[in-house]
Amino acid sequence: MSRVEPFLVHIRCDTDGYTHAVTEDEFAAGRHDGRFRAVCGHVVLAAPMIEEPGRFDPVCRDVLRTPPSAAVPRQERRGLRWRSRR
Repeated sequence: MSRVEPFLVHIRCDTDGYTHAVTEDEFAAGRHDGRFRAVCGHVVLAAPMIEEPGRFDPVCRDVLRTPPSAAVPRQERRGLRWRSRR
């Protein structure tokens, strides 16, 4: 079964100038007050949309490049059992 990639929104932070990766769920949670928690843990205060994107945050980049934990067992698809009616 293939791994589903999260949908990310890239938002420039007004306080540090970096562009951070924010998940879709975090974007939805913070859309009213303009503060979003990035994948690196930084609370992003969204810059005005007229601002050009800044450099991508190196901590977000490292988090996104880290492979998922091998400790989580991968669910395998089981074969279907067909019963015939007689």
